[in-house]
Amino acid sequence: MLGTWFATDKQALGVVKLELSDRDGTFVVRAFGAATPEPLDWGEVPAIAYAKSVVSDEGMAVSATYDFGFAESLLAAYTKGGILVLDTFNTFKDGSGRSAYFSREFFHR
Repeated sequence: MLGTWFATDKQALGVVKLELSDRDGTFVVRAFGAATPEPLDWGEVPAIAYAKSVVSDEGMAVSATYDFGFAESLLAAYTKGGILVLDTFNTFKDGSGRSAYFSREFFHR
């Protein structure tokens, strides 16, 4: 799973690029959101890697949380058939009354 992943939809409005890395034994995610002229770097956050089973050490899924102050985004991704599927759960914490929302995007290397 480690490496750089790019959104398959060039018109994606959410996350458009993910970097999954190992930093001295700590699994981290760096997400980039849709923006122009360049994607917006959300920064690097610690992540949890999930194996295929309790006896496996092969990673196949990851979760990470971004806290932007006014909003929080939980990223949950898994690999299937050579692609990475990203589910994003977004909630607002600013009292704006905006609805929490979900998105799903697909990524390739």
